[in-house]
Amino acid sequence: MTVSEYIFDFLQKKGVNTVYMVSGSSAMWLTDALKRNEKLKAVCCQHEQVAAMAADAEGRVSGIPGVALVTIGPGATNAITGVAGAYTDSSPMFVLSGQANSRILKYQMETGIRTKGTQSITLDHVAGGVTKYFAAVLDPADIRYHMEKAYHEAMCGRKGPVWIDVPVDIQNRQIPEDMTGYEPEEAAEDTVDWNRIKELVEGAEKPLIFAGYGILSAGVREELLAFAGRFSIPVVTSRGGIGVIPSTNRLFIGRPGAYGDRASHFAVQECDLLLILGSRLSQSTTGYYPDHLAPGAVRILVDIDEKELSKGDVPVDLSIHRDLKGFLEELLLLSADWKSSAHTEWIAHCHENREKYPVVDPSYEKEEGINSYYFTKLLSENAPEAVSVVVDTGSVCNVVSQSWLLKENQKYLISGGFSSMGFWAAAVGAAAHGEVIALSGDGATQMNVQDFATLAYYKLPVKLFIYNNHGYLLIRHNQHNYMNDRFLGVGPDSGVPSVDFCAVAKAYGLPAVRIEAKEGIVSKVREVFEMEGPVICEVMTQEFGILAPRIASKVMPDGSLKAAEFDDLWPFLNDKD
Repeated sequence: MTVSEYIFDFLQKKGVNTVYMVSGSSAMWLTDALKRNEKLKAVCCQHEQVAAMAADAEGRVSGIPGVALVTIGPGATNAITGVAGAYTDSSPMFVLSGQANSRILKYQMETGIRTKGTQSITLDHVAGGVTKYFAAVLDPADIRYHMEKAYHEAMCGRKGPVWIDVPVDIQNRQIPEDMTGYEPEEAAEDTVDWNRIKELVEGAEKPLIFAGYGILSAGVREELLAFAGRFSIPVVTSRGGIGVIPSTNRLFIGRPGAYGDRASHFAVQECDLLLILGSRLSQSTTGYYPDHLAPGAVRILVDIDEKELSKGDVPVDLSIHRDLKGFLEELLLLSADWKSSAHTEWIAHCHENREKYPVVDPSYEKEEGINSYYFTKLLSENAPEAVSVVVDTGSVCNVVSQSWLLKENQKYLISGGFSSMGFWAAAVGAAAHGEVIALSGDGATQMNVQDFATLAYYKLPVKLFIYNNHGYLLIRHNQHNYMNDRFLGVGPDSGVPSVDFCAVAKAYGLPAVRIEAKEGIVSKVREVFEMEGPVICEVMTQEFGILAPRIASKVMPDGSLKAAEFDDLWPFLNDKD
């Protein structure tokens, strides 16, 4: 068995069934081994960034590491954006890269020369900062160790990407019969003071769960909902955690953040117990004064990553370093005989705020042009269940994350920590597990428009809705609010041309639908969903549509920005409200 054959045999036995790739000469033996492995499917992307984003999505949707295969030099560096996104969003994935022959690579590593061959650069400093494990394979006998350690790192602790760099002359070498494996050390975790947690849960009058992506990564969504239901504890989610709870669940309150909703912000600030599970509490989640978060609450933070626990941005009363799977399974078992409360008044109060302050204001339907929030509400209401919803970066991420009505069996994926434009193309990977609804802006779609070809070639079940607001709506708002309308790089009048995406779709052989008016939105959306295979739907939304509610900032005399408080969202309420 060759090194390349061993790599793909190892991954297939771990449950991998698809590899996302762009071929290249320096990955030729890896490519050939993939071709000859009858248990693996190759999906050829048009850009390495898409291969990496697809592998990221595969890892999140399936829980099995996604795999991207790329070639030397620019092929490898093209993948970095997708890998960085997987790193910040804790997605398990493998990157396999071809490399110059081992003699050249060794010389580069030993001398620090910029490059000795053509296209060859050492990747450890490039990829090492955005992976949990990086290895250049210089000896065929080391491949078992590297693969076993890489898999362990990808799947254990806080999950993330790993990278195996294989010189072209090593790829086709035979492996020895006896190879040294990897023996992981047992991870240390905190001992939980369950009596203290029992006391806090039983004594709370206004408890609240703040659920992050860690719940989904650990595979304990059902356990969390069971615990919340047992003790009638309302739930808010970070953007990464949107898939934790359906919008129709009686305990769902909202999704706080810089672009959030009033009900969830009020709930966080009014609760007396805040149980934060698997959320890193980023600035985009907590606002600009994290030390003001939940001021009257006892704050419990449970996370697998000690570095997240030690940040100190949000004052925490009880910090617990634990794998959420073990924590929630033990919590469910131990809490079976704890005293529970219906928290009727607290839940009713939270729901009153949801009804009083809806994200999708009824006035949006009557505005001139298609309001993005109004369209998203109609789209999500008519979307099928059991689909993956992949949301790109930019204003569309804010709008959709605020207003999407999540159904019971839907998954929700965003580029959260890295916020990469062009993330719609992660739908290529999510499509390996069923129907996908992808949502992007016209600007972000352009970042990976070449992979319309991938949708068409493989007939992937992806419905891509493009919110066409003629440029970059979010940046247009920033330049309007803070630069006195000095517009640059935001639309046709400042350097960013508009694109006819229906014409682009036609060029790639894809069916396309355009929605230009509010009348008939539902019928056209249903038409898209009834079509087989990939469809591009271009929605002509308002060029200067509102983005709200949000935490607003104003420019101070010294040029700095001063943000409003977490629960004082724009448009600002009057004193009576």
